[in-house]
Amino acid sequence: GDPECWGGGLTGDFCCDTKKGQTGDIQCWDGDYTFERCCGASVPVQRSPLSTRPGVASYDVAQLLVAPSVPGLPLLGGGSMPIAGIGMCCRPGANGDAARQAVLDYLLMGGRHIDDATVYKNHAQVGEGIRQAITAGVPRSDIFLTTKINPPHFGFETATDWVARSLQELGLEYIDLVLLHWAAVPTDGRACKDPKQCRQETWLALQSAKAKGQIRHLGVSNFGERQISELLALGGAPVEVNQIEYHPWVPELHLQTAEFCHRHGIVVTAYGSMGSAGSAAQMVTQDELQEMGRAHGKTAGQVLLRWAVQRNVSVIPGTSNPKHMAENLRIFDFSLNAQDMEMLDSIPSDQRFLHFDHWPDKAA
Repeated sequence: GDPECWGGGLTGDFCCDTKKGQTGDIQCWDGDYTFERCCGASVPVQRSPLSTRPGVASYDVAQLLVAPSVPGLPLLGGGSMPIAGIGMCCRPGANGDAARQAVLDYLLMGGRHIDDATVYKNHAQVGEGIRQAITAGVPRSDIFLTTKINPPHFGFETATDWVARSLQELGLEYIDLVLLHWAAVPTDGRACKDPKQCRQETWLALQSAKAKGQIRHLGVSNFGERQISELLALGGAPVEVNQIEYHPWVPELHLQTAEFCHRHGIVVTAYGSMGSAGSAAQMVTQDELQEMGRAHGKTAGQVLLRWAVQRNVSVIPGTSNPKHMAENLRIFDFSLNAQDMEMLDSIPSDQRFLHFDHWPDKAA
């Protein structure tokens, strides 16, 4: 395999084990880093000399510093959010101490936007990585932490408790952005049975936490125009961000949802930019993307990220390998031309799909 694949705690022994599946552990692969590239038998696997000392960056981060700084997107509540970040979901390196190391490495190399959620079950490790980066000299004011409250915690009192518990888990004084993770609401044992009422009670609780300085900005994830409008009708804090699946193959509904958000000044954040763990290789190995990347001296994954950025959409690709992190941040030194954008904007309707089954406005 390619020794460039390994870093940030990922090893060939872990990722290439075919007992986990035909292509090893699918959660290891992102962008151009595929099972075929990383686990080929022709080159011996080389493991990274990763430091295990708390608060110390992985060996190669010093060579991966990213400059200039990542641009920001203005938020309705004031300030801005970095247009590129790192997602902390759904891979081996987002669990346990590897999550702490990934956050620390990312912040020390110049990344500033961390995207997390309660359901990722790594608040403690993410918070520790942030605190270690602050100790190492990264100003807390430069770091933008997003996390998400999931529907089992919806409701005024439950959401209020969730804020206090999340701050305690993270070990931080405030959270930069809290999103309602998705709109569907469980009805079993809930104090607020009506979905609309439940989301609105949660929003009011988060507004109260914002007024106390515990949260800086509020937003949603996987919401559509109707669901967002229900929150806007309450007045008070604006909906500042909507995080949805977003890539050239998404259905028209997702594109329309992004257009609605942009018309109302709501920042759109893309997840699934380079596919899910099981489909990333299919997306980034398409001939057209590969050719486009070669023309710019970039990877196909960087092309997909740049496409979103040029559509004024922030990106949060997930990886725990410092080399991949740096690649995902190096998308501001080139631009896709009109022909490139037109090709990626013109995917036929019968070829559009979702990696994750989240449809805006589907939930009551």
